[in-house]
Formats: sequence, C-alpha cells, structure tokens
Amino acid sequence: MKRDTDRRTTEAPPSWEPLQTPLEAARFLRLHPKTVVRMARNKTIPAIRLGKHWRFRFSDLSAWAANELQLHCQPDE
Repeated sequence: MKRDTDRRTTEAPPSWEPLQTPLEAARFLRLHPKTVVRMARNKTIPAIRLGKHWRFRFSDLSAWAANELQLHCQPDE
C-alpha cells in the first residue's frame, strides 16, 4: 500500500501575495528607491521590514496611493 505523504501543491493560498523590493515599489509609485525606503522608515507608506531589508505589497501600496489621491484631490466646496 502506497502512502501519499507528499501533498505539496504549487498553488498559493488566496491571501498570499509576493513581496516587492524597494526598486519594484519605486517603479510602481514612480519614485526613487531611496525615497521609497525613507517613506517606509518614516511609516509614510505601508511596508514590511525583514531584518535590514524593506519589502512591499502592491495591494497595500495601491490602496495607500488611492487613499492619498482621495485625500489630496477633494473638490473644494
């Protein structure tokens, strides 16, 4: 009788999202990578610190950018 002990799948869980480097985040936000790292350090943008490395989720950056746009582009009443 053969056991099915190796049940690994290549599918990622639905909530899993790859983390992006400061360079990738900078390209997405159209900023310099050092600016992105500085903003992460100052907690201006959502970021994750893994040891000495900063990582970013595109979904978090996209939500942050949409919120910033909404806050700063309100029509005057």
